[in-house]
Amino acid sequence: MLNQTNLSGMADEELLAAILEKSVVQELMAQYGSVQQLLWQASKQELEAIKGIGTAKARKIQCLAEIAKRIYRVNNELPPVIKTPGDAFKRMEDMQFLAVEQFRVIYLNTKNGIIAEEVVAQGTINSTIVGGRELFRKAVRLLAASIILVHNHPSGDARPSQEDIDITRRLVEAGKLLDITILDHVIIGKGKFESLKERGVL
Repeated sequence: MLNQTNLSGMADEELLAAILEKSVVQELMAQYGSVQQLLWQASKQELEAIKGIGTAKARKIQCLAEIAKRIYRVNNELPPVIKTPGDAFKRMEDMQFLAVEQFRVIYLNTKNGIIAEEVVAQGTINSTIVGGRELFRKAVRLLAASIILVHNHPSGDARPSQEDIDITRRLVEAGKLLDITILDHVIIGKGKFESLKERGVL
């Protein structure tokens, strides 16, 4: 019985099975591999498409995911000011768990304090998708002094591709026309990151 069990000694899958049916949990693990991946990645549409999960169960899982993310943010004391590439990585560390490539922007004031964060594109990141127009339009609207670009490599390898470098250089030049500095482009892999500024690209 659950009330006779030491919860701290239970596996993640067992804890989830106490909330959902075991057969449903097995389906979820077959799809996502782990509870952690499930909570970070699963969308409502994806969940509802899995056998045995309807709208109500999908909602339960999303609520669990939101609680987990809030606890993660509190425990990791996300930096309100970006001083180093490591700060940007810590702020966007959840991106290492994404199954698809995502491009985000951190908008900063003159003291590198965070004004806002935004997902600019998702899917295959290329020069067509990452349009500088929308990116800089928001920066101007927010009166941002500078921005930091962040995107992930689902493969886990954080090393920049030539396309990553080309896109970065193009956006840096566009920013100069608007007097908005791109401080860095941080690429996130599994448990690691690469800074294009530290690599000398910027």
